[in-house]
Amino acid sequence: MHNNDWNKRDNLTLRLYSPANPLDCGQAGLDEVLDFVESLDAQLRPDIVYLSRRRKYSRQIVHERLDERRLGNHVGIHLLRSRAPDEYLVLSFDDQRIEDTRSDLDLLIRPFAFLREAGRVEERAQLIVSLVRAFARRFPISYGLAHSSTDFHLGSDPHRTNHKPPKRVYEAYWLNVYGPRMVEELGRERVLSTPAAHLEELPGGAVLWLSRPTPVDFDSEEARVAQARALVHLRPELKLEETLATLRERSRVFVPVPVEFEPDVADILWWTVEGGGLEKKRENVERFNRYRPPPVTEWLPASQAPAPDVDDVNKEIDLYEKVFIKSLITKFRKEVPMIVKRPMEALPRLDLHLWHSGWGRPVTPDGWPTDADKEPLIAYLGAWLGLQLVHRLGGRWVPRRKREETAVVIGDRAWLPFLRARHALQGREAPLDYSCTQLFRVAQRLAVEHHH
Repeated sequence: MHNNDWNKRDNLTLRLYSPANPLDCGQAGLDEVLDFVESLDAQLRPDIVYLSRRRKYSRQIVHERLDERRLGNHVGIHLLRSRAPDEYLVLSFDDQRIEDTRSDLDLLIRPFAFLREAGRVEERAQLIVSLVRAFARRFPISYGLAHSSTDFHLGSDPHRTNHKPPKRVYEAYWLNVYGPRMVEELGRERVLSTPAAHLEELPGGAVLWLSRPTPVDFDSEEARVAQARALVHLRPELKLEETLATLRERSRVFVPVPVEFEPDVADILWWTVEGGGLEKKRENVERFNRYRPPPVTEWLPASQAPAPDVDDVNKEIDLYEKVFIKSLITKFRKEVPMIVKRPMEALPRLDLHLWHSGWGRPVTPDGWPTDADKEPLIAYLGAWLGLQLVHRLGGRWVPRRKREETAVVIGDRAWLPFLRARHALQGREAPLDYSCTQLFRVAQRLAVEHHH
């Protein structure tokens, strides 16, 4: 479960921006775009077009249905692959006169490990370079890059979130393309003397250069030195050591960290790490390695558990196991689908959802959730936890009018599932600190020990 190979979770991002919009030429311009798509190497060529739904790619379908992807002045062609590597290619076109960005290509190749396949590293790097050359033969380029997606998003380039910013040298990537306007502003002589693993002039006056022969070692010391030297060469106002220090710090993100999570809540923590993205992975792993939930206190010695005081024990148990459980499933079946058929596996997933969706937040006059939301949920959640203790661990319900006193007796202990559920919703971090998962796993261990 705890995969420490950070780069398996990374992708390759390729961005190319053009000052031209081929769709200005109507059908002929669209055909030029599709000629480019169909010219791609078989290892990268998409075969699915996403319009109102996914369809097998054909030129005819794109021509017939392109308007389905029109939004105001913007048109987007979304293409995917049904085979490895997983690929998402978006070609965007804008009718507005945006300087240097009237169309752009955004390619995501998943996973980055595709580029690291043994014996094919150089070949895969050349696939990307060849794609850029093929684009440049057909369309003018104002700016472009190819790099680790994670490292790209850790940098300062505003194109991470917006395709319209000025085209300038923000970072040094594995692959870099500067359009003729950029080259002239920087000075063509300066650009052509950039310390690079490879440098070439493209049609129309653009320049392509690589910081390393392949993208696979972008976070290595050699690659960081190469990136820093090129960046300082192109931007003399920068200092080499400061630039290099920033890049080295970014490389720490990709260094695996031993995972030492508290076992009873390890899956909840790990899902949180994965959901936080690669950029925050190291920080989150280090934080959760230090985390220890409070000990489980919602129990009594079985000999001290009060006897049932409800009028009808069986009717009360039916309320827990039928009415409350059905209500919980209805409430969370969309957010935690496995709750319907795999209740045990759903326990940590439900804790995760309650934690991240803010169910533990204190109730405020204008806040959410309200007491009217929380009180029923405490009953549903307590019943859910109690049901697992009864049916998975052989426990016995001991219903009480005051629900927090209701127990499930297993061996020499009486567990208090409704009290645990109340604690789990008493504060922002409470669904983790007082997770139902932790109580169940502690009860499971002690039940095994008692049995033996």
